[in-house]
Parts: sequence; structure tokens; C-alpha cells
Amino acid sequence: MTSIMPTLDLPKPKGFQLQAAAAFYESFTPGSGMAAADNDRLTFAFRLDRTFEAAAVAIEEHDDALVAEYAGAADGEAIAKQITRMLGLDADGECWLDVGWRDPVVGKLQAEFPGFFTAAKASPYDAATWSILAPRMRIPAAAKLKITIAEAHGDPVTLRGRTHHVFPSPSGLERIDTLPGLSEEKLARLRGVARAAQEGRLDADRLRAMTVETALAELMTIRGIGPWGASHILFRGAAIEDGLPTAEPRVLHGAASAYGIAAPSAPAF
Repeated sequence: MTSIMPTLDLPKPKGFQLQAAAAFYESFTPGSGMAAADNDRLTFAFRLDRTFEAAAVAIEEHDDALVAEYAGAADGEAIAKQITRMLGLDADGECWLDVGWRDPVVGKLQAEFPGFFTAAKASPYDAATWSILAPRMRIPAAAKLKITIAEAHGDPVTLRGRTHHVFPSPSGLERIDTLPGLSEEKLARLRGVARAAQEGRLDADRLRAMTVETALAELMTIRGIGPWGASHILFRGAAIEDGLPTAEPRVLHGAASAYGIAAPSAPAF
């Protein structure tokens, strides 16, 4: 007998298209193991904010509604809140489209990627672990290592007949003594991230309530987290709205090129 999975009704702002988000995650290598696009469905496997319980969520779009089935963690309200943040479902669709009318650069991007709002990491914790794993590694190799760690030390969650291995919780990460392919220093940095998460320093709501400057400065007190890592945690993990990670040179050059600004620098934005 097939068990019936609990479901969630998610907000769907005007103009949002699930397929646009799925297309992004499908080619987003850093999201490997966290997101999977399959036909007209987008599936996430991640840790909940604060409790760090493992969850898997399968989202489908039906006319003007987004419906999700979930397994693992039982707190549907917390799951819905996190998915809403990850996909930007709490945005005002009318206002977002209006920005495109007023700003030709944004309007061009909206036309090129219709229905896309945002695609964030599952949490600041997830973004922080990636900011430790990825430096000085090729992105595909870092993604493969993350999946290997999840399979060996994470929690399996089965949804719709597929088992998803979720990256270890902070407490699980602290118990790992060695990881093939990872230096002792990077493992020590991962433990530092785990401690920060358990202390509440990587809580999404807390980070979003801070000024950008304060949040970035505090994040850089975590072992191994520099300017890029702090920006990644805040902008991609906590998914703050209307922000630009100016610590990433490629982002600055891309924005400067789009707006015709010479010699890009953080103060220019």
C-alpha cells in the first residue's frame, strides 16, 4: 500500500513559474544533492532552520497554485517558510514586474528568464558548508565531495520512491573525525561552521534582521569564512532581498557591464 504524503499549499506570486526555477537548479552544480528537477517537478532535500531536521520536498505547479509533498521533518509550516524564502515566493510579483518596466537591465533579464524570481541555498548553514568545501577546488569536484559526505554521514529521506541523502546536521558534522579528500584544516573549519550553527549565529531570520555590514562582519568571525564566504552565506543562504554580494568580483563586473559602469567597485553599488 502506498502511503499518502502530507502536502503544503505554497504562495505563488504573480509572474512566478516553477519551471524557471527548476531550469536554474538543474544546471546549478553547487546545488547538487540539494535540488533535483524532474519533468514538471522540483525536489529539494535539506536541513530545516534551527532544528536541522532532514526533509525532502517535491513541488508541482497546478494552474495558479504551488503544491508540495514532503517527508522527513514533520513541521510543514517551517518547511513552507523555508521554501518560500528559497524561491522568493514572498515577493510582490506586481512590484517585481514594475521594476522591469523602470529598469531596462532588469527588464531585459526578466524577458530572457521569464518566471524566474530567485534560487537560493536551503539555509545559511548549507551556504556556509559550501563556502568551506568549494575554495581551491573545481566546482564539480566540490559538489561530488558534498554528495559523498551526505551519503556517508547524512540522513536518508525517501519521497516518492526516491531516497535523498541530506548533508549532515551540525551535531553530525562535529562527530566526523576524517573525510577523504578534505584537508584537516577544512574539516576544522566545517566544525567551526557546525558550532556557529548550533549557537544560532547562522539563523536566517537573525541574519536578515541585521544590517548587511553587521551581518557580514559577524560571519567573518567564523573560522575559515572570509569576505566571499560571508557574502555567500548572507545573500545566497539567508537570501536577503535587494542585495548584491559585492565581495564577488565576477558579480561586480557583470553588474557593471550590464549598467555600463567602468572600473567596478563595491562603493559604486
